[in-house]
Order: sequence, then C-alpha cells, then structure tokens
Amino acid sequence: MTKKPAASRPISARPAWSFDIRVVAAILGLLTLALFHEVALEGMTFASPDANNPAGFVRPGEEALKHGEYPLWNPYVFLGMPSFASGGYNPYIYPPDWPLALVERVIPLPSLTWMLLYYFLGACFAALLAREWGARPGAAMIVGALFAFTPNLVAVGSHGHGSQLVDSAYLPLLLWLASRWLRRGSLRDLGWLALAGGFQMLRGHAQIVFYTWMAVGLYLLVDLAVSFVRAQDERPLTTRLLRAAGIGAAMLLAFGLAGFYNLPLRDYAQYSIRGGGVDGGVGMQYATFWSLAPYELGTFVIPHAVGFGGATYWGGMPFTDYPNAFIGVVALALCLPALFVGGAPRVFALVLALFSLFVAFGSNTPVYGLLYQHLPLFNKFRVPVMIVLLTHLAVALAAGWGWTRVLEERDASVAPRRFDASRVLLAVALIGALVLVAAIATGEGWRTSYVADALRLKQRFQADAANYAFQLYLGDVKRLGLFAILVGLLGWAVARRRVPALLGSFAMLLLVCFEVWPVDRAVMTPVIGMPAMNDPETGRDDVVRWLESNAPADPYRILPYSEYQSNRFATFKIASLGGYHAAKPRAFQDLIERDIHNNLNWQRLLNIRYIVVGTILDSPGLVERIRGQSGIVYENLFALPRATVVGRYRVAPVDTAMIDSISYSIDDVANLTWLDRDPGLTLGPVEGATAKIANYGLNRVTVDVETPGPALLRLADAWYPDWVATVDGRPTAVLRADYALRAVEVPAGKHRVEFRFESKSVRLGLTLSFVSLTVILLLLLAGFWTARRRRTGPEPGAA
Repeated sequence: MTKKPAASRPISARPAWSFDIRVVAAILGLLTLALFHEVALEGMTFASPDANNPAGFVRPGEEALKHGEYPLWNPYVFLGMPSFASGGYNPYIYPPDWPLALVERVIPLPSLTWMLLYYFLGACFAALLAREWGARPGAAMIVGALFAFTPNLVAVGSHGHGSQLVDSAYLPLLLWLASRWLRRGSLRDLGWLALAGGFQMLRGHAQIVFYTWMAVGLYLLVDLAVSFVRAQDERPLTTRLLRAAGIGAAMLLAFGLAGFYNLPLRDYAQYSIRGGGVDGGVGMQYATFWSLAPYELGTFVIPHAVGFGGATYWGGMPFTDYPNAFIGVVALALCLPALFVGGAPRVFALVLALFSLFVAFGSNTPVYGLLYQHLPLFNKFRVPVMIVLLTHLAVALAAGWGWTRVLEERDASVAPRRFDASRVLLAVALIGALVLVAAIATGEGWRTSYVADALRLKQRFQADAANYAFQLYLGDVKRLGLFAILVGLLGWAVARRRVPALLGSFAMLLLVCFEVWPVDRAVMTPVIGMPAMNDPETGRDDVVRWLESNAPADPYRILPYSEYQSNRFATFKIASLGGYHAAKPRAFQDLIERDIHNNLNWQRLLNIRYIVVGTILDSPGLVERIRGQSGIVYENLFALPRATVVGRYRVAPVDTAMIDSISYSIDDVANLTWLDRDPGLTLGPVEGATAKIANYGLNRVTVDVETPGPALLRLADAWYPDWVATVDGRPTAVLRADYALRAVEVPAGKHRVEFRFESKSVRLGLTLSFVSLTVILLLLLAGFWTARRRRTGPEPGAA
C-alpha cells in the first residue's frame, strides 16, 4: 500500500521572480521607520493624555520597588485599588521585555523603541500568516503593511494604549502558529502557540487576548467544516479532532503560563465595573457606548464620511479622534479578485470580517446582545468598535490573496481560471473614474444632504462643523476615485504583463502607503512632542508644590473637581478621591453614582482634607489656603483622619441604602460606622481613644491604637478581600465598613494593628505558571527532538 503524502501547505506556484520573508521583513522595517520617523530618528515621542494616565500607577510603584516592595496596591486613586490585579502596573512579568531592557542598558535607544518593534513585528507576523495561507512574497509584504499601518492600530500606539498595541501584534502570530499546528501536527508548533499565547496574556490587554483566541477558535471551526465538505483532505478524522483538541490544550497552557497574572485579574473582575454589575458584566449600555453605526461603513474608504474625529465627527459613537474603520479603497479593491478563490483560510477571512463587523456594530444589531448574554467573559468588555482589528486583518489577508491572484494570472505556468482578475480591476478603475468625474462636476450638490444627515444624526451638532466636514469629505471622495483608478490600472497592467511583477508589487505597496499614511499622520501629528512633555514632572504645578510643602505628614485625600478623572496627583503620591482606570472598583463607582463627593458627611468620612477647585467657594468649614494659577486649594476643617476609633456600629446590607444612610445621617460619622454583617461586639467606651498611622505603604499599613474600651478601628481606605489584618501579631477579621472601607476589632488598651495585602491568587498562580511552563518546554523539546530525528533518520526503504 502506498503511503499518502503529508498535507501540503496551500501555497501558490513559485513565481519566476521571488524574494524571501527576510527581504519582506527588511522592507517592512524600513516602512516602520519611515512612518514613525519623528519617534524613531528625530528624538520625539507621543505625548497624549492617555499616555500620561499610567504614571499615577507607575511612579509610586517604581518608588516602592526601589525600597524592595513589589506594588500590589495603589492607595492614591479612588479609595485605593489593586495595582497588579487590575493591570495598572505589573513590572517585570513580560519576558519579551527583558532582552530589550538589557540592550537599552548598553545602547541608548529611542524611548519608544518597544512600540516601533511591535509595529514591525505585527507587520511581519501578518506577512508570515499570508505566506502560510497562500500569498506570494510581494503580496505578503502588502498584507503586513495594511495590517500594521491602519489608522486604527496607529492610533492605539500613538495615543498611549501600549498593551493593546502589543497584544494586537500577537493576533496574526497566534493564527500562524495555530494554522501550522493544524497542518503539520508538530509538537514544536503547539508549544510555540502555547508560549506565545501566554506571553500575549501577560502583556495585559484581556479584550484583545479574547478576540485573538476567538479568531483562532473560529479558524479551527472553519478548517474542520471545510475538511468535512472537501473529501480530498488527506488528514484522518481522528487526526483532525486530536489537533483541534490540541488548540484547546494550547489555550489552557497559555492561560496557565500567565496564571500568576490571570488568577488575580479574574478575582478582581468581580469587584470592578467589568464584572460587578447586576448581570455579572460591565452593563450592556456602558459596554456598547462605542458602537460603530452602520451608516459609518463609508469610513472604510472615506476618512471624513462622518467627519474625521473631534469637532467634525457626527457618527454614532459619543466621540472619536479618528475613523476607526478606515483601511482604504486600494485594500478593498484588491479583495475583489480573491472572492472566488476557495480554501479554508479564504472562507475564514470572509466569516471573520463579517462576524467582527457585526460585533463592532454593538447596540445597532442584536448580535452583540446575544454574545453579551451567552458567550462566557464577553460581558466583561466594552468598546465594540475595538474588534475592527479582526476586520482589518481579514481585509488585509484578502487583499494579499487578490494580489496573488493577479500575479498568478500573469504567470503562464498557472492555468487560466474562470475569474479574470485583470477585468475586475479594470472595472474598478472605470468606477473610480466615474466617481472622480462626479465629485468634480457635481460634488458641491451633495452638500445639502451631507449637512442634513449630520444635523439629524448628531444632537447639538453645528452647521458650521458639518459644512467644514463636507469640504474634507469631498476631497476624500476625489482621492478615492483617483486611487481606484490607479489600483485598477496597475493591477490590470501587471496581470497583462505590461508591468514587471516585482515592480508592480512595490508600486502597489506604495499605493497602499500613499493612501493610508496621510490618515495615519493626521492621527499621530497632534500627539507628537518632545520627550519632556511625557515627563511626569511637568505636572508638578503650584498646587502640587504647596501640598507637598504644607500638607500634614499623616495620610490625607484631596478632591480635585476640575481633574476628577486624572491620575496626575497620584503621580506625586497625593491621594485623590478621583482618578482614572478602565476597570475601576465597582464599590467606588456605586459611591460616585450616589453623588457622595458632593456630600459633607462623605467628605468628612473619607479623609477629604483639601478641595481643589477653579472657582471661589463659600462654605462652612472650608478655609482657603492657596490661590494659584492652576486652582484654589481649600482645607476642609471637618475632615476626619485616615484612621479613626469608633465606638458604635449598625448593620445593613451592602447596597445603596447603606450609602444613603450615611449621606443623610444626623449622627456624626466620627462616632458611628455601618457594617455589612454583625460581628457580635460590645463596644465602648472610646472617649479619648487615639489612632496613629505609624507606617503607610502600598501593601502594608500599620496603626498604633489606644482605646479605653473595646472599639473598631476604621481605615478610610477601600476594602478588598486580599487585605488581612493582625492585632499585636494575632490575625483578626477585616470587616467591610461604610460600604467600601475597612474596619477591625481592637480590645481595650494599646495595640498595634497591621493591614497587609496578601494575594492567594498570586501564590496559586505562580504554581500554575511553573507547571504550565514546564509542560510547554517539554512540548518544545519533544518537537525539536522529533524534527531532528526525522532529519537524521534513515531514508524510507533503506536496508
């Protein structure tokens, strides 16, 4: 019986001219340097507000590291929140960062070298995936550029969303590794898939990780379905099913490898706005705020179809700074020749594009609601338009296959097919010419309907803004027509051998760049600045300096009304009632929704020592301390210390009734606290009792207490289950007080109370990570050993 040959890679015939993936990588590297030349070569950086928000976690964490303390908690935003478990700051956990950090110790590199590296890697990984799925090298080069240089991904990096950028670069890599595993069944590919998946999880953008594995799972289903339909698939059914199970095993190993991060993250989710809602998720309304409206589909090819962003935007999202969906008419035109090319990857790309597009529509279709209700973990995420990353990858791949189809058509060694790519692209050129002529001849007549649509669809949108947006829209339409003509004629000329294939591929790459890069530049330019603009010290204004010089040494909080959602004060270790985090604590959000920051009882209870405003206040108990250029600082004379001794308590369920009871209580909050359960204590007397904070760190707080009778020590910091406490070294329960704070029982006399943040999830996760890493390394070793044995083994049939 003749042995069946191994399944071959679905790659097209090798052309007469060729260049390998190393040349493609070199070209993509040069393009990355060219697009980001200010950052790469001219000493500039990106200085967006979102890029500065992490400093409120990073800087206190870095200072703690200098003193030998790994930062697990951040007490300077909200009422405190997990720093590590929330992804706010988790240094040294991402192994791919380590080599670059060592190089930077020896060679001075641009500050954003890591960012440039991941744009380059994302492009290379997309090119590898395109090659794996049948694209020629010149087409793979176009795929890499289209994926990495879309305005959506450029905006992600330039506007401070580094973890999202890095994890986005992993998307084509994981698909490439999954495809190789399904095709070849090599344990080495499976091990690399698990390792890369674990690294992606460690970089900390759970939503992109979820989308990535969703794409991998979708490809697995499509591959299985196509293999059942097409009888010529040489892999036995058991082999296909075992390899499908291998994908699931790789995902579990990836989760385990990142276990010391994933487990705390999972635990925190239920206490954050991402999982603490009534439905166990972020809430459908909040989740779908940034939904792509169907009438914004034009932004795929026309940047100003609904205004570019900012003041000119009149689409369905609350606001945006750029056209999220834009990829260009060149890319979409190249997709057309690929429509009638079969195979699992092509079917997958079509399904992925349509599926991700309907998810991006968010609240505008029932699809998002179905996934929110029934797909595990999906209800933790928000910003539906973020999933256009998958749409862009699908379009980029299809464009690569389309250009490959053009190159095959010109190759005499490839039999002609029913579908003529050159004619399709010639039709694109003709349509482009009609669009260009119409825009020049009658474009001004479109103004009335454009402005009317803008004013109808966007509340309080100004007619002047609509008219300005129309002028830019009309220019976009003319450019669309021109690029359609160019891509159509170039494709036709290459297919008909009027232009050499190599020259045609480079010309098509330039067309992609000439169309997409101006939009990229419009996204990047507003946030390009000198490195000093990203220096946290630029935020040290007169208010910060006064607080650092004049505020008491004991812990205190400020209430900065004009910067309530800023982490600037946390950068200088000044605790603010406000702050920013995409997954803030649910309990704190509940307090804010009940308007507690404007309530005098809560201001007193939460240790709000200073109020920073931009206008003059006249309220009892407020004393003006400084009137500076950046605000007026009032001292709240009624504010309680961070730690207080309380002699009375009441019990109530943890709900909004407890919040309102404190807001409208006639009892002094200094003498009474509300608990979520009855500890069965008899308290008092507490007259003359004192509580002095002896040490206040990120993960540890020590309080010296003296009380004449049994009492409760209340600490006006956020309660969280990972906080444990001891009284004179003996463990004691940490009670949840006043909806969101901590309290412990202390007996009469002098005592030392210590609060410590101890995460069981981190300890368990470290064990899980070690076991998973061991299994992954064994897979890799087995894969390398098997491959070497095959290379060095005897020829089949040898004696």
